[in-house]
Amino acid sequence: MDIHKSLKKSCLLIGMVVGAGFASGREITDYFLLYGERWKTGIAVSGALFFVYTFAASYIIGRNSIKSYGEYLDTIMGKRLAMFTEYVSGIFFAAMFYAMLSATGAVAEEMLSMPYIYGVLIMAAASAVIITGGMKAMEYISIIIVPVLIAGICLIGAKSEPKIYIGGNGGSVVLSAVIYVSYNTITAAAIMVNEEKSSKANGIITGILCAAAMTVMGYMIGSTILSFDNAYKSELPFAAAANIKYGNMLLYGAVFIAAVLTTAVCNGSAAADFIVEKTGINKKIVVIALCAVSPVFSAVAFSDFVSKIYMLFGFIGVFQLLFTILYLFKRR
Repeated sequence: MDIHKSLKKSCLLIGMVVGAGFASGREITDYFLLYGERWKTGIAVSGALFFVYTFAASYIIGRNSIKSYGEYLDTIMGKRLAMFTEYVSGIFFAAMFYAMLSATGAVAEEMLSMPYIYGVLIMAAASAVIITGGMKAMEYISIIIVPVLIAGICLIGAKSEPKIYIGGNGGSVVLSAVIYVSYNTITAAAIMVNEEKSSKANGIITGILCAAAMTVMGYMIGSTILSFDNAYKSELPFAAAANIKYGNMLLYGAVFIAAVLTTAVCNGSAAADFIVEKTGINKKIVVIALCAVSPVFSAVAFSDFVSKIYMLFGFIGVFQLLFTILYLFKRR
């Protein structure tokens, strides 16, 4: 059993999931805190689902020696549905990539008093360098950034005690957790097929590490937001709470940029791989093209990405999550 391999994969997957929506507190607010005191149940359910999906996808990929995302989808759901899902997922990868660039533009404009486009172009350039460096470069940046990301979120959330509950949402927090996990794990299999295959034991360890990290960070972010009146009303709830707590945004800014970079790299790489597989164009050319058009697609406001686009792909991602789990139990 290679613990180092599990740690590398865990850092990559955590970095993929913890993007701008999570680090800003927007996702935690919209998918969990709106359910009042039930929000902790939702966090726990999402953590359990992250474990099941991460282990299941890792096990399926390793057992079947799967080498591409399309092959993975063919395996779990059959060719017809897989073709539709693959193309939808390809669009999602690109949308997530541009959402992260949009978030960086917003940070540059609102926190650093820089032109919006500067933030977009800087993040696009950084992502292009890492993506063209291949899987090893992505692993290295994740190993460096993700521990800092987890520590930063925990430091901001330390000793936070929820004293308010938003409430007002009578729906199912469990269903909300399922949708949240679904769109956050669409990219996971696309990234995992490019990694060195691991054993069943490594899959379990990776699942546990990912689930534990996501659960702890989700709880810390939610607790921090609920510790301060009206923080949840902000466009960036966790940022607002961190600013109230510490009086400056330096620590939060570092956490946010780290989260955005890892997610942009993972989704940008998945989008590039999808285009390369379908067209045969050299990956470096594809990456340059994706970044070159970033000013156009990143002009969409980040809040619109979270409130409209994320939710849409969440419903679609439920099918991939469901088929992955069903395949795991069917083949045992």
